[in-house]
Amino acid sequence: MNALKKHYKLLIAIALFIPFLAFVDKVFFAYMEPKAAEAAKNGEYSQILYGAKCAMCHGTKGEGMASFPKITGLTKETAMEKIKTHKAGVYGDSIQLRVDLSSLDEKEREALASYVSGLK
Repeated sequence: MNALKKHYKLLIAIALFIPFLAFVDKVFFAYMEPKAAEAAKNGEYSQILYGAKCAMCHGTKGEGMASFPKITGLTKETAMEKIKTHKAGVYGDSIQLRVDLSSLDEKEREALASYVSGLK
């Protein structure tokens, strides 16, 4: 009980920070939306999507990192299937994904799959 009293400020900070993490994805894309519209004109939108949604785990070139698999060499169809699985929030043996892809519409998922299929 003494430890709780001693660290109550830290516990409050953690309790307030956790909900923030749940919405980082949505906040980031709300900020990026105007910039993404301009990037879409330049054909860079899929690269922005990959950087925001995939690169933190799979690497900037899809090479994979630590326990995250490499995603280079995938066909567009395979990439699209994996994106749909990620959208459901699970992969393989019900491993919870760290990134929420449910905010992407069909066009964005296709753009992302196309980008991933081009990674070498």
